Amino acid sequence: MDQFLKHGLPAKKDSKSQNMPNLKEAIRYLSDLIEKILSETIDLSDFDDLTRQQLRYLQVIVKLKNPTLTELARELGLTRPTVSVLVDRLSEKGYVQRVHSDEDRRVMHLHVEYKGKKIQTLRETAHQRLAEKISAGLSETETATLTKLLKKIVSHDSGKVNIEDLR
Repeated sequence: MDQFLKHGLPAKKDSKSQNMPNLKEAIRYLSDLIEKILSETIDLSDFDDLTRQQLRYLQVIVKLKNPTLTELARELGLTRPTVSVLVDRLSEKGYVQRVHSDEDRRVMHLHVEYKGKKIQTLRETAHQRLAEKISAGLSETETATLTKLLKKIVSHDSGKVNIEDLR
């Protein structure tokens, strides 16, 4: 990161293609920072019995709000049998529970147990730590500019990320 900051971005923008390597490098450093903070936050959490992949799947289950196995499989891009094995592991650890649908008893919904609901707190903690880390090196004006730029980037995304997630 220090090497990137030492060299900095070009003073003037000749073209988008000339700035692309610097942007890619900045994104790589930011991605590494996010990964580091997430890892540290997970290490300090109650989720030490989950793999990184299981943690991601639990986050998706929480986001989907009581999905069926089919809905979860579609969201994750996995087969239903693969998702079933994954859910079995999360269920054995007390994070999710399979519950029959009230409308159709053949359909099973995944309900997140109390232990699994704490994942939202983990995400909020990681986001807070990341925001503090980033803003520590920026002025108030720079922080406001970065926030505005991030919202602009997200608003042009494919729609998978909610702009409100940046707050």
